[in-house]
Amino acid sequence: MKVFAGILLFVLSSYAAWAESPQVLRYFQSDARYDYRIELLERVLHVTREEFGPAILQAVATTMSHGRGELSLENGRIDVAFLATNLAREQKFRAIKYPILQGILGYRILLVHKDRQADFAGIENLGQLTSDFIGGFGTHWGDTTILKDNYLKIITNPLYQNLFAMLDAKRFDYFPRGINEIWHESAESGQRYNNIVIEETLALYYPYPVYYFVAKDNRRLAKRIELGLRHTIEDGSLRALFLKYHSKDIKRSQLHKRKILMLENNQLPHGTANPDSQWWLQLTSNTEG
Repeated sequence: MKVFAGILLFVLSSYAAWAESPQVLRYFQSDARYDYRIELLERVLHVTREEFGPAILQAVATTMSHGRGELSLENGRIDVAFLATNLAREQKFRAIKYPILQGILGYRILLVHKDRQADFAGIENLGQLTSDFIGGFGTHWGDTTILKDNYLKIITNPLYQNLFAMLDAKRFDYFPRGINEIWHESAESGQRYNNIVIEETLALYYPYPVYYFVAKDNRRLAKRIELGLRHTIEDGSLRALFLKYHSKDIKRSQLHKRKILMLENNQLPHGTANPDSQWWLQLTSNTEG
């Protein structure tokens, strides 16, 4: 009887330990550009732990392009990705439709070669940018098609880091970066490339909401993220986290002093809705088509 009781105790304790083991959710976007998206998702998992159990995030060890990352999500090698939406992505994956970057990724400031700073200062409209300059961009990035649809001439490369080397070598003229990305990237690339600077007079804008995406059949995780995001919006923690990461970048971008060139985004799914946007960045009046 004592032996049986001991076995039963062992089984029950093992089950309890197993029951408390956190679910591991894998993702592929692990460089500094994604720190806000990762910390917000950690918060989402924390506030939903009572209903769904403990969970932790784990970056995959292999560096992946966006194309390979999306394939890994489709094949179940990762569990979640943080991506700007488009028609193709919403057809392949399940989007949790809370724009976690509040629209700021659609504002693009240009990294340029320092020898061409004065050339960009003379641009008055989008037509001049399309006719006289060549941009660089990621091969598999969701907004590559947006740039092409707006007749911008671009050279692409599948590897993010290669684009800085190509700009430094004048393989193209400019590299559009989100206002939440460009300041960190400029400081980091400046340690390696001496010729890359931030253009001082222009910005691009196109609607470009960023969502968390999971596999189509992963309804439980989608529900968890949706409930967690709703909670963080209601308790103010999403806004606090957003401002922690982005308020400094928003201020120093000084969009009100830049000429904003407007691009159309024909890749958005029909009926893409905007949530409460009262604290989003607003377009300035200094815009050009």
